[in-house]
Amino acid sequence: MKAGVLLIALLSAGDALAYGFMLKHDYTSCAQCHLDPSGGSVLTPYGRAQGELILRTRYAERPDDDPFPKAGWLFGLLSMAPEDLMLGGDVRLAVSAPGLARVRAFPMQADVVAGARSGKFSASVSVGVGSQATAAASLAGDEVRVISRHHWVGYAVDEDQTVLVRFGRLALPFGLRVPEHALWAREATRTDTNTSQQHGLAVSVSTELVRLEVMGILGNLQLTPAPYRERGYSAFVELSPKPWLAFGVSSALTHAAWEQGRPGFGLFRHAHGAFARVSPVRAVMVSAEADLLHVSREKLGGGFGTTGFLQLDVEPLQGLHLIATGEWLRATGQTADGLSLGGWGGVQWFFAPHADLRVDVFVRREPDGAPTTSLLGQVHFFL
Repeated sequence: MKAGVLLIALLSAGDALAYGFMLKHDYTSCAQCHLDPSGGSVLTPYGRAQGELILRTRYAERPDDDPFPKAGWLFGLLSMAPEDLMLGGDVRLAVSAPGLARVRAFPMQADVVAGARSGKFSASVSVGVGSQATAAASLAGDEVRVISRHHWVGYAVDEDQTVLVRFGRLALPFGLRVPEHALWAREATRTDTNTSQQHGLAVSVSTELVRLEVMGILGNLQLTPAPYRERGYSAFVELSPKPWLAFGVSSALTHAAWEQGRPGFGLFRHAHGAFARVSPVRAVMVSAEADLLHVSREKLGGGFGTTGFLQLDVEPLQGLHLIATGEWLRATGQTADGLSLGGWGGVQWFFAPHADLRVDVFVRREPDGAPTTSLLGQVHFFL
């Protein structure tokens, strides 16, 4: 049962184009390739070109080949569209084997995203189809839902887009933005890119040396009733003293009048931690994060916890990634014996323009002590 729940979380993947391993190619700032300055979601024309040149396996193509029209929206179908109009999308198909037993094949994601920039103004929106697992992002529907993971408008203070102010439903700025949003570090801090986005006002700064973003959280306005909505802040700052090294700290504090499942009881949540990315050689990327958690429940007390992960990404051939991840979780309020451990082993291959394959095996000891082992395979097409 627990393996099935985990797979549902994994298979409702959201904006999964925030690849920290781009640090291997000396990209310390996400704003160079993404409209969202903290990474993920719609790509700029420059980001699309770099994805075609350095993300996928190139086979017999020459390094100086023109990346367009392959890199464009639907392989250049809208090549005449204005450069400041950015379109994208994600379609995912999956095969899962919870407990390495029964096998299921099904579609799991269908999102379309759009972005635009005009002078100092910018905006982005995503619309897709989801299920109960994406209820927090729902706009309408029940079993089959119309969802929007993000929608925002922004204003750049300077011509270079170094300082950007945004308002809307945004991914929370915290820790490492990774495609494996079901990692305990993303779930326990509620900062995944699947459905944990919140409405609020954010200010970001993006330079080669510093990335930072601070967000005032007004709550998820797509969540009802209103007392369940969390309000507070989330922020991170990352320094890149070398092109191959980046490290930073994160902090978040939120309060909800009602805790999910406990109407009438208020909840304060803290998460504070540190993270780092380093690429000692071009083919290797190491990422790490550690976070301290604290929960305080009205009339019920609270407790401390910790979570984090260490990930190794080796790229022996351009576009082919061998990924190993270890993670831990001590949920808030658990005893010293309540340490949960997990391990992921996977292969991801960007085998063609706009397409990649990924296979993962993961083993976990859940917070209640139950072991889970599962296999997940997915093919991803981004438009």
